[in-house]
Amino acid sequence: MAYSFILFLLFLLGASVGSFLSVVIFRIQKNKGGIIFGNSFCPSCKKKLTSRDLIPILSFLLSRGKCRHCQKGISPYYLLLEISTGILFLAVYLHFPFLGLAIHDAFIFNTSLFIPFFFYTLYSVFFIAIFFYDLQTSKIPDIFLFSLLGASIVGTLIMGSPEIWNIFVAITLALVFYGGQIVLSKGKWLGEGDLYFALSLAVIFGWELFLVSTVVSYFIGAIVSTPLLIFKKVKKSTSVPFAPFLVIGAFITLFFGNELLSWYVQTLIV
Repeated sequence: MAYSFILFLLFLLGASVGSFLSVVIFRIQKNKGGIIFGNSFCPSCKKKLTSRDLIPILSFLLSRGKCRHCQKGISPYYLLLEISTGILFLAVYLHFPFLGLAIHDAFIFNTSLFIPFFFYTLYSVFFIAIFFYDLQTSKIPDIFLFSLLGASIVGTLIMGSPEIWNIFVAITLALVFYGGQIVLSKGKWLGEGDLYFALSLAVIFGWELFLVSTVVSYFIGAIVSTPLLIFKKVKKSTSVPFAPFLVIGAFITLFFGNELLSWYVQTLIV
């Protein structure tokens, strides 16, 4: 029971962060002041939202996806963002279970697991913010990119992994591969934001897992884009946001990267 309660609290914390992210993303998109602080309001009727309107997930469900004041529909994107962030908090915790259950439902706090839990949760928050923002606007705001890059450097230094030489190789690969595409295509294939995001992934993962992340991202991008081209939903000249694929590749690498790398190495040996 105690363990289930911890999982519930983590999901609730993640959903709350997702709710906060939705506000941040909206204010950055609309170039509103008070990105962190300031009152939330309905974008349709401009009515100030109270605490009963801001309960993660529950408020959306109870209001049936409508503003309580003007009855205008609320995009399900907000609900999806809150649920996704809640699930991610749980997933990162299960990957780094810093609270171990002992006898009599007592918990043992594991600092060596809490530190990676904290930083990878922080990275995940930036990942999901970048995912939704780029999906909506085909842009990534500098505040997300450089905050993530700073967090990745601090996290890597504190955790002591990957090693400096490993990061240097990964950054070189990112500059050559992603930067090369930007130069060759004059920014048509990828944008500078994708390069900065890739540099953060290089710092977080090191060169081997960075390659895994890149391969997975392009593989998923091909799976999604090919049917769209075949059925003429998009044209070859259509600009498709690539950061969401990088985010999906990053999450798959975070949770399954070592397994994928081991499988690939074993396949080569065989």
